[in-house]
Amino acid sequence: MRTWILILLFSGISFAQQYGEKFESSTNIGQIGLTITNIGVLGNSFRGTFVSKNQPSCEYPIGSGIEHLFDGGFWIGAEVRGQKLVSTGAAGDDANGYDAGNAGYEFTSTKSIIERSNLENSKNYSPLAISHQDFVMEFSDTLTRVPNGGPIITDHTQPLYANIKLESYSWNFPFAEYFVILNYTIKNVGKDNWKNIFLGQWGDYIVRNVKRTAPRGTDFFSHSSFGFIDSLQMFYAYDYDGDPGFTDSYVSVKILGGDWRGSLINPIAFKNWPDSLRSLYKNGTTPIDSLRSFVQFWGFKSTDLNLGSPKNDGERYLKMSSQVAQSIYQQEIENKPSNLLSEISIGPIAEVKSGETISIAFAIVCANKSGTRPSTINDSLSRVELSENIAWSMRAFNGEDANGNGILDFGEDLNQNGKLDRYRLPEPPTPPIMKVIPTNNAVSIYWDKRAETSIDPISRKKDFEGYRIYRTMPTGLSNSNDELILMTEIDSAQNNVGSNNGFDSRGNFTKLSSPEIFENDTTKYFYRYDVKNLLNGWQYKFAITSFDEGDAERNILSLESSKYFTQQKVFPGTIPNKDFSNGKVFVYPNPFYKTALWDGTSERDKKIYFANLPLKCDIKIYTLSGEQIETIRHDGLIYKGEGTRWFQTFSGGDATLSGGEHAWDLISQNDQALASGMYLFSVKDLESGKTEIGKFIIIK
Repeated sequence: MRTWILILLFSGISFAQQYGEKFESSTNIGQIGLTITNIGVLGNSFRGTFVSKNQPSCEYPIGSGIEHLFDGGFWIGAEVRGQKLVSTGAAGDDANGYDAGNAGYEFTSTKSIIERSNLENSKNYSPLAISHQDFVMEFSDTLTRVPNGGPIITDHTQPLYANIKLESYSWNFPFAEYFVILNYTIKNVGKDNWKNIFLGQWGDYIVRNVKRTAPRGTDFFSHSSFGFIDSLQMFYAYDYDGDPGFTDSYVSVKILGGDWRGSLINPIAFKNWPDSLRSLYKNGTTPIDSLRSFVQFWGFKSTDLNLGSPKNDGERYLKMSSQVAQSIYQQEIENKPSNLLSEISIGPIAEVKSGETISIAFAIVCANKSGTRPSTINDSLSRVELSENIAWSMRAFNGEDANGNGILDFGEDLNQNGKLDRYRLPEPPTPPIMKVIPTNNAVSIYWDKRAETSIDPISRKKDFEGYRIYRTMPTGLSNSNDELILMTEIDSAQNNVGSNNGFDSRGNFTKLSSPEIFENDTTKYFYRYDVKNLLNGWQYKFAITSFDEGDAERNILSLESSKYFTQQKVFPGTIPNKDFSNGKVFVYPNPFYKTALWDGTSERDKKIYFANLPLKCDIKIYTLSGEQIETIRHDGLIYKGEGTRWFQTFSGGDATLSGGEHAWDLISQNDQALASGMYLFSVKDLESGKTEIGKFIIIK
């Protein structure tokens, strides 16, 4: 049975003071929101117990509310002087999540998380960065109590003396948005050598839509189903029957590989090594080619050790070194709703000496279920997208190692530095810089041409092909990233890739005769695309991507930049009405029906628009009796919906408006919702001093 516990602050010391100022971070560059901490814990118990902010646990897609992980963490086990010891980042068999000193949460740190990026326009840019978003942190199992005045860690009396550096990598490429790589480098800082080492990832994987069903009660956690594919060294989970139609996705944990004494930790690769090479890495009774991966599942109430929760280091070591029995898997786990914990490990690595290091990398991979069959169906056809995403995570890990054998073969040293570089991906062209200008029932999209000079880091070719422009349908309520649909494609006419329509002006597309430059913007824009017949006052999202011609030599299809990287939210509307020369100010919708649902169901999510406004003006609203009930200052140069909750709830406060419109939530300055009736308003142009008046009606 699951229980929940409250955070306790010991001696007035906060988590930030105990574990570093940046104690937790969450990935947000791709489509997975994964909370990562500097004490080895992944996830946040569904925003329940230990993170200091409202972080996603393993949300996919970001913003959807579909979570895939309660909490999890890294495990390392080894034999030390004949005794089996295991240190765990998380092992909450009662699913309490992290609480300082709780059994199974044995890593500590006083160092903050460092964020870095290899994107040159990022505020976190660093030449040391591996991906578009790296998190770097260090923790260890050497302490038996939480630092800085914290409690003794329950049952953690015999550390392995392991210092661990964790680096997480995320990308925003469309083919790499669906996984986060966790790269652990472990150093033996004790006096004793470790023998027969196992490295693993534990997790309480629960796939549910927490926006649809609140994460509380035992029943909430009992609807996920699990599986594993031994040949791929991975396990997965999905929502069997919890929120059908609202959680059609998988989460998987995959062992990518690692390094031990300069050799690849990967049993699949070892099978392909020649005997002469494998013999170099035999060690006593444990040859390295006996290395394999293991998967275990266990329940909260089961007493059977094969499924039951381990209670000490010896039982945890047995979990890490044992595969779940096939008969139990088929009878108790496969294609059934359940409430299980999962652990995947690899080993045994023969020895890690005092002062020696070893590394291992895992991928957290998410994917939509393929097809439209019921959520209870789980087969290879359902996992097509998952398989593709896992393949890309493996390709990211392999980097220059094209055949995955762990050796820098002839022709693989792409940057000619004499070493095998991992975490190198083929790249689509640089995303263009986009500017969207909303006007009356229309928008104009401008973009630059920096993508056209991009060089792929793998092929070393300038392989730009063209652009794609995306948009959503008009929306009031939705804030999902999944709505972007292709509107048009503009690409080179000199090959057989894409639509071959060329870059000459036609229809709504214009190749500008000279670059457009906007005030307070140093970018030169060379292209414009006009979108007409839009609805004023409704939110649209637009995005533009660049794509390349692919790499036939390496069997890589055309790659496209992320449409979420350039995505902008805009509201078409009337442009600023200088000196009221473009007609009268008006309100829409007028009359306003409060029962309408396009703005949301909450009273404070409603809104009307004052339109055809001057660029800078004062708006005053009155009752018919002349009582002033609200004053609004409008500045079209900077207005983004401030003061109206709809924009914060459904737009995130970063939308672009036309400059001649201002929304109001129909809440008076006395914090009262307006009743049905007729209301008057006046608008004073702050530049000319002229005033316009009007009226609107509210009907409940």
